Amino acid sequence: MPANVAYLGIDLGTSSVKIVAIGEGGSVLGQTSRTYELSLPKPGWREIDPELWWSETVAALRELLGAIAPLEVRAIGVTGQMHTLVPVGADGCAAHAALMWNDVRTARMVAPARDALLARGARDAAATVSTGSPALNLCWLRDNEPKAFERTERFVIGPDWIVFKLTGILGTDFCEASTSSLFDFGSHGWSYAALDALGLPARLLPAIRGSREVAGGITSEASSLTGLIEGTPVIVGTGDNPAAAIPTGCITEGATVISLGTSGVVMGLRADDAEGPRRKGKRIAFSPDGCVFSTLVQGVVQSCGSTRDWLLEKVLRISHQEAEEAFVPRESGTGEVLFFPHMTGEKTLFGDASLRGAFVGLSPEVTAAELDRAAMEGVGYGFRQLMDEMGFAGGRDPVRAVGGGARSDAWMQTLANILDRPMQRMEGETGAGYGAALLARIALGGGGSERALPSSVRPGAVFTADERAARRHDDRYRRYLRMHDALVGIYGD
Repeated sequence: MPANVAYLGIDLGTSSVKIVAIGEGGSVLGQTSRTYELSLPKPGWREIDPELWWSETVAALRELLGAIAPLEVRAIGVTGQMHTLVPVGADGCAAHAALMWNDVRTARMVAPARDALLARGARDAAATVSTGSPALNLCWLRDNEPKAFERTERFVIGPDWIVFKLTGILGTDFCEASTSSLFDFGSHGWSYAALDALGLPARLLPAIRGSREVAGGITSEASSLTGLIEGTPVIVGTGDNPAAAIPTGCITEGATVISLGTSGVVMGLRADDAEGPRRKGKRIAFSPDGCVFSTLVQGVVQSCGSTRDWLLEKVLRISHQEAEEAFVPRESGTGEVLFFPHMTGEKTLFGDASLRGAFVGLSPEVTAAELDRAAMEGVGYGFRQLMDEMGFAGGRDPVRAVGGGARSDAWMQTLANILDRPMQRMEGETGAGYGAALLARIALGGGGSERALPSSVRPGAVFTADERAARRHDDRYRRYLRMHDALVGIYGD
């Protein structure tokens, strides 16, 4: 075995593909990324040519392999954006542009689809159907692009397309299948009741396999394009949230995790019982081998880091460092300004793509620091409501935080005060690409388990709630909960 073997993790994101190489011990040997742009043909539409993903992935691989010899790569894991639909024709080409996870062209189809699914007893599919659901996007393709729909032999999700281009094998994992709105959690398989309710043919369904099973080896064509050695194993892979959950301890230890990225995600494990579907949160089936299953639950505040970026950069025109320096911990939960954070709609709590954000309680005396604090608090209240509705509220164990926002002491302290619970920053590599590389390492017997934290990930600083601030936030949170109905009353039809 080479002294410096590597495992690659490819993370196909919304705006870029990121690739990381790790060694046997989990240390990062190298990483690179390439960006691309979505096509926005109409308001609310977001799509992309899947071949653009592939060309940028090829370019990123060649760049990374310039520093890491191809012979050292033992296996490759793939992860990325969940839900994004890729319709694939019998010729192996995309039958239509990929319809993105955040595309909202199907907004008017959600309620009728949910009713139809419930009428056929497809409760699991009904609980997950929303704009961006692969099932609804397939229905839209059938109704609006019938020629493209007829050419579609199978559908896969974004990361599955990269696996296909690398190996020639079409398939998906339990995560991507379970979030398609065509899945049955009882049987851990496709829901034919859901297909019948939506009028979709069974020919579209890809095979489902465990996330660390080997999908296939690098083809000769992919080898000549990327520089990878032909036959190098590629695992089935999984969605970005389960992949990111592996190095954070969400799956390994049952920790509740908050990701403070462009969007904000709450993740945790929940017993897969009869009450599960009645609680908020999108259930995600995760299985490394197709035999042992975990149920990961996620909820989303769609406008999270993007909200603070917008406020600081476009409105207040101050840097993040200046905002951090202006934050005064003892003022947490004071002032009159409240912020409603759902600037780009909301999926988990209200299922309303038309929701928009709002500041209330403004006066001429309000400062930039107060607006920034109100924005962080509004997102924090969004997280608190999510955790209440998902069944993750309470407890004294720290909530683990990852993502760019977790580097902000101001935001970490604000969340600790609002949730009245310790917040713990996770240090080291905790991204989805890193998780995919770990899965690849485990699949090839490189050591470790998806149920054991890698040595390169370590718990960092803990932020505890200030008791007086927590009580102030309790009062403000009660007022915050009235904002949704008030705003719908103002802006609703």
